[in-house]
Amino acid sequence: MASSNSTGNGFRLRHSFSYGCAIVLPLLSGWVTVHTPALHRIPFALSFSVIAGLAALSGPWPALLAILVSILTFNFFSPFGPLGFNFAQLERSVTLLAAAFFITFLSWKQRSAENNFRFTLESLQERTGALSQAQQASELATWLFNADTMKTYWDEGSKEIFGRPFADLGGRALPMEFIVPEDRDRLRASVEASTRSGQPLRTEFRVRWPDGEIHWVETRGTKVSDFPNLWRGATFDITRRKIVEGALIRSEKLAAMGRLASTVAHEVNNPLESVTNLLYLIATDPDLKESTRSYITLAEEELARLANITRLTLTFARNASVRAPVNVSEVIDAVLSIYQRRCDLLSVKVERSFTPGLQIEIPPHELRQILINLVANAIDALSGSDPLLHLHAVHQDDRAIVLVEDNGSGIEITDQTRVFDAFFTTKSDVGTGIGLWVTKELVEKNGGTISVESGDLGHGIRTRFRLEFPISHTEHLADMASIP
Repeated sequence: MASSNSTGNGFRLRHSFSYGCAIVLPLLSGWVTVHTPALHRIPFALSFSVIAGLAALSGPWPALLAILVSILTFNFFSPFGPLGFNFAQLERSVTLLAAAFFITFLSWKQRSAENNFRFTLESLQERTGALSQAQQASELATWLFNADTMKTYWDEGSKEIFGRPFADLGGRALPMEFIVPEDRDRLRASVEASTRSGQPLRTEFRVRWPDGEIHWVETRGTKVSDFPNLWRGATFDITRRKIVEGALIRSEKLAAMGRLASTVAHEVNNPLESVTNLLYLIATDPDLKESTRSYITLAEEELARLANITRLTLTFARNASVRAPVNVSEVIDAVLSIYQRRCDLLSVKVERSFTPGLQIEIPPHELRQILINLVANAIDALSGSDPLLHLHAVHQDDRAIVLVEDNGSGIEITDQTRVFDAFFTTKSDVGTGIGLWVTKELVEKNGGTISVESGDLGHGIRTRFRLEFPISHTEHLADMASIP
């Protein structure tokens, strides 16, 4: 309220000052003209200046008041004849009135035009700012493409969808050096097809930002109707949409895989039980040779492993498991025994180093599955001479550290951040991209973490998977009891 009153008082003060000047300044200019002989040849010069200034600064009404005061002033202080209202005075008054009205009208029109222009400019600036904010929020950039000069002009305020200022693009049609090489030919073909046929342009491609990140963008454009060589359109950053779409596709694949795995595991159990019973009956034959009996024993062990895999599949699908203290070294030895024959065939040197009695809280079959996936991948990566597989299990600061290392081919640096993604695989012929994703899910479900390193890690090691788990509460209490 106080601010409103002060604003009103200021307006009234300026209004009173304008009308006061409309009275005082014409009187003063008339008096100066009368007493300055040099101005008698141009008697209305000062009055014109006063009237024009008032019209420009204060509007038409103070200027009209100044006209009236000027006429009265020149009739009263007239240097051109005796006091009185004769024809010459009337002629001078009419001339002054007409000229002053003309000056006032021009000043008023100019001021109105300036006000309109200022209002239009402010409105345009406001809309431009709103458009720029909308473009930044929508992550889009608008552009104009000239098919004759093959140059693209990006509108000011657009989102920098290439990760760099548009000035760096240099007005080129297609900034190909910023686009992923695999997408360049497709983008170029889409632009050429649209410019040739006149059909709307719509295409997607990937852009590499200066920090190395890959962004997906989509471009849409149409031909300007009045200018056939001009195209106007917009380019959107659709990286988030692509991420969501990829996550949705992966979740649908995982759901379908879970249903299929559960069905297959259930169906496999019936013939598995039958074969197991048949092997048991064969093993009871007293006339069976010892060599044959050993083969039957191996077959029973493999069937038991297959049965465990089907149980694990059903358990994973149902997400039902009970944690228990598990001796890490025993599980590692059991997993290595599964791959012993394969390691012998490939001449793989297997090294172990364990902290005795190291235990963690985890469902035993889940730790077994975690290590099976890591050991199998390590063996698959081994090639060349002197292949080495090294497994560590140590106790460190109330954590159990398990390392699975190999001196195989290693993992590309660009793939290290994706190896735990569902359906990502570098084994195009046999890989499904599920193993490491399942491994990470099982590790994190049991309060652990998993990470990967690849490169020259010393002692010939090329790849290292690191698992960390909280140690078993039972082991922790035993350690505390042993402290004197």
